Amino acid sequence: MIQLNSYTTEGYLYIPQFFQLEELKPIEPILTKFHQQWLIDYQEDYRTRLINSHSLTSSTSLSEEERMLLFQFIAGNHFQPLLSTLFPAKFLFLNTQLFFDPFNTEQKNYWHRDIQYTGMSIEEQQKSILTQNVLHFRIPFQDEEGIELIPGTHRSWDLEEEQDVRLGQNGKKPSDALVRGKQIKLKRGDLLIFSANMIHRGLYGNNRFSLDLLFVDDSPILRPFIDSKNHPTSKEKKQLNSTLFL
Repeated sequence: MIQLNSYTTEGYLYIPQFFQLEELKPIEPILTKFHQQWLIDYQEDYRTRLINSHSLTSSTSLSEEERMLLFQFIAGNHFQPLLSTLFPAKFLFLNTQLFFDPFNTEQKNYWHRDIQYTGMSIEEQQKSILTQNVLHFRIPFQDEEGIELIPGTHRSWDLEEEQDVRLGQNGKKPSDALVRGKQIKLKRGDLLIFSANMIHRGLYGNNRFSLDLLFVDDSPILRPFIDSKNHPTSKEKKQLNSTLFL
């Protein structure tokens, strides 16, 4: 029994073995193909810092058929009941991301809230997290260390030490340990849903390879963050028959 109401207080929902392993096989070669080309195109950035890529559905390295398979997966029956329960009103697909280990095995991970990269002031961020909904649906394609998060911070602000660590200030580093951190290990077939606005960090190791699907409130504030190129064309939307897309 999935306890969906725990998301309201905790900001995340871990569902072990959400997928049958066979269900992931059709899209796995698409992700691998995209990633291999990405490593060529962004070789220098990967070697120096990057630990994720994005916008698979607008990639020129994928065929129309592969792109449609991804859209069908995103708009499939798996996610709709969860989305309808977790979002208070209408919601939209935002983007895709792939997460992998850094090239440099000594590279440190970092605590963050996704909202800190939007250009909002601290005061604006504090206000926005009280009502704004941006969700990651993380799908690991092999067993991994998962992520570490601080439950409840999707709706509450950092403690003083947490903010110092997250922002790398007052002698703290974003990779420092936090007392309230909780690790969620992931296995192939699991699903982890978590708020992008909560304090969290990815944990590297075990050659992680995870697909994130991101969804947001259909609101005037969040719509500008949606790139229409990552959404299906009018012709593709007719085949999908989904309200997830622009």
